[in-house]
Amino acid sequence: MTPLLKLVKKQDTISLIILILLIPVVTRLSKRINFIYILLTSNYVTLILNITYLVIMYKKVMVINGINHTLILRQGYKNTKHNIYAFMILTTLLFLAILYGFLFLVYGISQMSIKLLLMLVIYTLIFLFEISIIYLQFNRKSNILYIALPIIINLVYHYMFF
Repeated sequence: MTPLLKLVKKQDTISLIILILLIPVVTRLSKRINFIYILLTSNYVTLILNITYLVIMYKKVMVINGINHTLILRQGYKNTKHNIYAFMILTTLLFLAILYGFLFLVYGISQMSIKLLLMLVIYTLIFLFEISIIYLQFNRKSNILYIALPIIINLVYHYMFF
């Protein structure tokens, strides 16, 4: 797992934090709505923030594919696969926790309903599913489907339900 931590680049982290901090500026809602509503209905979060994160993770897997022969020789194929998947899931959960935490601090939890909470859980599971699709690129030739399919799923979920 330690060699994978070197994949976390400072410029990627800073750009994601800046994109998260821009949410209140871009959404500009006149009335206070809870953070889950903003997360699920904001086009900015779906079109810019989520897709940026998916592309960053896609690029990370491409970098891993370039060095995977050394990782596999040192750790073994099965351990390498598990470590890469764990790295991707943990960084995604950290990203979502930062996003949810920031939105919670800015917009609060007023007008909460069980339906919105369920949609938040579904949103998280779908995002983890999208990351899992990107993970499937590991140890394979680069293919545009590994990034196109998660982006399409992201957009379909957003525009079908909201």
